[in-house]
Amino acid sequence: MRPDHGSPDGAAEQQPDDTRSEQLLHSPTGNRHVAVDAVSDDLPVDGSAPDAASNGAGHPGAERPDASQHDVAVHLAGIESALIDVALQLGLEADRAAARERVIDRQHEDIERLRSVERAGQLRPVVTDLCRLRNDLLRQAETVPGEMTGPQVATLLGSFAGVVEDALERCGVAVLPRGQDAAFVPGQQQVAGTVEVDDPRLDGTIAAVVQDGYAEIDGGKVVAPARITLHRAVTSDETGTKEKTDG
Repeated sequence: MRPDHGSPDGAAEQQPDDTRSEQLLHSPTGNRHVAVDAVSDDLPVDGSAPDAASNGAGHPGAERPDASQHDVAVHLAGIESALIDVALQLGLEADRAAARERVIDRQHEDIERLRSVERAGQLRPVVTDLCRLRNDLLRQAETVPGEMTGPQVATLLGSFAGVVEDALERCGVAVLPRGQDAAFVPGQQQVAGTVEVDDPRLDGTIAAVVQDGYAEIDGGKVVAPARITLHRAVTSDETGTKEKTDG
């Protein structure tokens, strides 16, 4: 006796051993049955999960590990190359700085040598005049007559002072002018003493030059100030008070 096709046993015997089976679904629009595939073509027969690599290959958001490592390696290589270039540039700059320092040192040495030569050239005329002056002084000391008067001695010494003045002019230095009764100039003169006068118009003027001053010919810079005595005007009351104090 053949089993009934509507029983569960009969359905089991007639179900094929294929990877595709059909299930009868009841259509909501009627009593018709729709056949759908229960198993996808991509699923393996044994029911295991699909390969993640094969499924992810088609998705744009999926990333391959080997590609990411390659990008990192390329980036690190670029950084290393940039650092090497920076190190080379720094080395070149250091070499240039050292070369500049050597040039500056050599120029400084040249300038010092030229200055020494210039100083020697400027002092040469002075040295020559001093040698000549010394010889003249020794000769005059040996030949000075015993009956020589004071004015004659003054004239002789004045001639030697004229020789020294000529030597100073060769070095660019001149004697400051002697200006008796002239106004006092603080930058060119120093007060060595005062001379009292009763004329108020002479107050603050030069009474006498004790020692000459010297200044550069070009520019007028004072080399050595002159030492002078200065007029100081006093009244009659101050003069009487001083006489009483002295008495």
